[in-house]
Amino acid sequence: MDAMTLSEAAKTRICTWLAAEQVDSSYLAFVVRHLQAEDSTWRWCCGSNCDPCVQRLGRVVDQTRQFLGQPPPVG
Repeated sequence: MDAMTLSEAAKTRICTWLAAEQVDSSYLAFVVRHLQAEDSTWRWCCGSNCDPCVQRLGRVVDQTRQFLGQPPPVG
């Protein structure tokens, strides 16, 4: 899935959730790319105060999955 396949409503929601997490809307592509990625392959925090932290991005991925009715992949 890529951002081009999402509805405008979905893109708007994702950007709203990104803003709520204080993450730039340019991370929309990250969110979309990780919707279908197994969580264990990317969802870990290194504790180095990265900006944005993967935990904040993960919350947006979770909200997007819920909105789209798409459960996390199991591998």
